[in-house]
Amino acid sequence: MNTARPPAFKKNRNGGFTLIELCVVIATVAVLAVLLLPALAATHPDSQAFQCMENQRQLILGWQMYAEDNNSLLPPNDYPYLTAFATASASARNAMKNWVAGTMESPFDVATANSWELTDPHTLLSPYITNAAPYHCPADNYIDVFAGHRVHPRSVSMNSAVGTRWNSSSSYAGGSTAPPLGSVVGGGWLPGAAYNDSQTTWLTYGKMSSFTRPGPANTFVIIDENPLAINDGSIAISAVATTGNTYLIEFPAGNHNGAAGISFADGHVIIHKWLDSRTYTVTLAQHGGGGNPTGLQAPDDPDCFYLAPITSARR
Repeated sequence: MNTARPPAFKKNRNGGFTLIELCVVIATVAVLAVLLLPALAATHPDSQAFQCMENQRQLILGWQMYAEDNNSLLPPNDYPYLTAFATASASARNAMKNWVAGTMESPFDVATANSWELTDPHTLLSPYITNAAPYHCPADNYIDVFAGHRVHPRSVSMNSAVGTRWNSSSSYAGGSTAPPLGSVVGGGWLPGAAYNDSQTTWLTYGKMSSFTRPGPANTFVIIDENPLAINDGSIAISAVATTGNTYLIEFPAGNHNGAAGISFADGHVIIHKWLDSRTYTVTLAQHGGGGNPTGLQAPDDPDCFYLAPITSARR
């Protein structure tokens, strides 16, 4: 008597799977794909964010190299924010040397088709950054209707607490009370409520050696600025952030799905996600003005509590 147990299933004569078994496998794979695709999409690299970070790495490296070649002195960051560079005379341009020349408030500067201002010798990082591409965030698709429907050649600005004086120095501003050429910027908007170029409460940084607090790894230098607010190469961020007392003066960008590229004095670069849409939202009426020209409060904006301590520290 044969007592062998029958097989659990019978294979076809070629040793392969039956049609029913193949259908079950395909269906299982399809279900797994549906379940995994959202997770995979969430981890898919954002090519524009990656390129933005690469751009800022080039900019911050050029900024560091400038300091190395100038005995730790940082480049100027006091461009006359509403003054067009493209239409200025040669003598006037001598007073406009800056880490980056030009203002995105001016249709004449935006209209420079080849972005030549960004590689002009008056842009003092031009020996280190020899093309204009790193200055533009690939996610900045704003079309400036005030500048002949053109895209801004520059998307980034520098912390107003960082840099030295050129245009506002005694050599060009005139008057015996103006600080000397190469002295540190005043950081006039750091107090938040009202502009005060003579403020002494908050640190400003004119040399690489001056980043003592909060330290080079915790002090931002360059950031994507809101394309509606951007003008000169400086962005005013308040160092004041306490409960009920937060300010948005100029606005960072939210080009990367509500996030912006930020680079720090030690050279590292991040994409930071904002928590409050007010942080990167500017009305068309504020175009080119930087944002809130009177330092209006943004009550308890959580992003101000992030920005303030990476902007400056108390003396």
